[in-house]
Amino acid sequence: MLMSDVFVALAQAHGIVFRPSPALGVHAPLTLTGPDMPATPYDVHTTGALYPSRVRRYSVDRYALAAARPRPLVIAASATRAARDTALEVGVSLLVAPDGGPVTGVLIDASGRTHVVDAPTAHEAADEAPRRSGRTPWGAYALAISLLHDPTPRSQAALACEVSLTQPRVSQALRDMHDFVAREPAGWAVRDSDQLARWLRDRYPQPRTSATWLTLDAPVLATRAIAGALEDAGVRYAVTGQVAADSYAPWARPTRTTIWADQLVDLSAVGCTPARATDATVTIAVPDDPYALQDATLRGGLHLADPWRVWLTLAQDGDDAAADRLREKLVQAA
Repeated sequence: MLMSDVFVALAQAHGIVFRPSPALGVHAPLTLTGPDMPATPYDVHTTGALYPSRVRRYSVDRYALAAARPRPLVIAASATRAARDTALEVGVSLLVAPDGGPVTGVLIDASGRTHVVDAPTAHEAADEAPRRSGRTPWGAYALAISLLHDPTPRSQAALACEVSLTQPRVSQALRDMHDFVAREPAGWAVRDSDQLARWLRDRYPQPRTSATWLTLDAPVLATRAIAGALEDAGVRYAVTGQVAADSYAPWARPTRTTIWADQLVDLSAVGCTPARATDATVTIAVPDDPYALQDATLRGGLHLADPWRVWLTLAQDGDDAAADRLREKLVQAA
C-alpha cells in the first residue's frame, strides 16, 4: 500500500489534510484536520491483514485519550468485518487500503466523533508487479546479496554465519539458486553473477508501506536534512535509490530521493508536503526486509543501504542507466 495515496484520497474526497507538525518522527504524530474535523494527532500503524485480536493491541485507555495523547490509527491492506467492528468498539481509527481498491474505514477525531471514509484510490496499481504469495524468503535474498558481494568460495556454515541463517536453510536457498551457483572444492561460489542478480531483481519485493512527499530542495540537500531530523528523532534509516547510488557510483544528478526508515514520519517540519507518487521527489518507505536497515553503512555522513539493495531500488524504479552503472561497478569490485 502507498501511504501517500491513502492521504491524497482523504484530501480529495473529504478535504481531510495534513497539518504541519513542529517536530518529527517518534515525537511528531501525523496530524489530520478537515472541514468538520478538528486537528487530531494520530499514532499511525500499518499492517497487512487485520483481525480483531490485533486491533486490541492498538487500543488506548480513556485516561490516555484524556491526556491528549495521539489517537491510534491503523492502515491495513485488508480487514475482516469483525476487525472493523472491533476497531470502532475500542476507539481505534481504521483505514483499509487494498492495492487497487477504494480507501474505506473510520477516523475518530480528538473529540471522539467518528468520520466515515469511503474514498476512491488516488492512483492505479494496475502497473505494479503482483506480490508472490507465501512467506518472503528474506534470508535467501540476503544470501544472494552476500554471494554477489564476495565470489570467494566458502562453506555452507560460513554462509550461514554471514546472513544469520541455519545451515539447512542455506542449503535450501542454494538449491533454489542452483542455476547460478556451483559447489567447488573450497565451497560454494557464484557461477553467473549477472543471472543471479536478475534472479534477485525479479523476486525482491518493494516495500508495502511508503509515503511520498514533495520538496523544493535539491535531493541531496533534502536527504541530509531529512536524515538529520530522523537521527534527532531516534528513527533508524538507510538512504537508497538515486542519492545512495550517486555516492557509490556517480552517474547523473539525482532528481529524487528514497529513504528507508523503521517507521513512517511526518516530513512537514523539514519543508516537505504530501504528494502523489508521480509528482514526488521524496519517498519514505518502511522496508519489509529485516536486513535492509541492519546492513546499512555510514558513508559521507549518511547511513546508506547496502549497494546491491540500492541497485534493486534503482531497477524497481526504472532508473536503468544508473542501475547498470552501479551493477558494473559492484561486479568489478567483487
